[in-house]
Amino acid sequence: MFDQAISLRNQLSGTPEGVRVISVVSGKGGVGKTNITVNLALSLIQMGKRVLVMDLDVGMGNVDLILGRRSQKHIMDMLENQLSVWEIIEEGKDGLHTISGGRNFGSLALITDEMLNHFMKQLQELEKFYDFIFLDMGAGATEAALKFVLSSHEVLVIATPEITSLTDAYSMMKFIHLKDKSIPFYLAVNRYENERESQETYEKLKNVCKQFLDKELVCLGKIPLDQTVLESVKKQVPFILRKPSSLASKAVFTLAQNYAGVSREQKASYKSFISRLKSLFIER
Repeated sequence: MFDQAISLRNQLSGTPEGVRVISVVSGKGGVGKTNITVNLALSLIQMGKRVLVMDLDVGMGNVDLILGRRSQKHIMDMLENQLSVWEIIEEGKDGLHTISGGRNFGSLALITDEMLNHFMKQLQELEKFYDFIFLDMGAGATEAALKFVLSSHEVLVIATPEITSLTDAYSMMKFIHLKDKSIPFYLAVNRYENERESQETYEKLKNVCKQFLDKELVCLGKIPLDQTVLESVKKQVPFILRKPSSLASKAVFTLAQNYAGVSREQKASYKSFISRLKSLFIER
């Protein structure tokens, strides 16, 4: 396993322009958050980007399921056994790298100072090797998970036109905003049936964010309701790989293009992510 880790690290030669850390949230489960995250990541890889997805959905992680993989090790393995971060990264033939949070990820809030220092040292290793790091967060907001969200460069919100999704998405944004007003919010509307519905979904969330939070919400993409998505989940093959010509695949690729554009405009330090995360864990 360690030899494989060294090989993985050596494959990622060169230095990215600047890694961005994005927390992907939804407020409620069942809106396609993980599916969008995985397919967005794969789209960015097709554009020549280096991408890592960390599955931090405690006990409910679905990244492996969507990819048809099974992670052998996770974050708590790294901490409890003093492993290198490269020993817990899974690499698929599709080029996507993933890290599992594991079912005991919630206990991260109780780690020792020694484990915390090891954790931060290993996270720092990632700076030179990736352009994007997506944190696939759970529907709720555990103490440990919130630390990652508040340390991220930005938050990508996944919402559907359903009223429950809208209200929960806004509640999540409000909760994060009250903790840190500086974190940018971006939106991806998922499973809309027509253009009018997708625009109305965006307008509703945009307006409440502006009115009650005095916060701008930028929509980076809209993914239509597409039978291909459901079929791909059943097959455990990401829809952008299984059927790249589908409406959902084209929409997610457009989302990736828009996201890459935002990334070029905003330069944030990866060190700031590490520093903020460490300070939040020290406050525990």
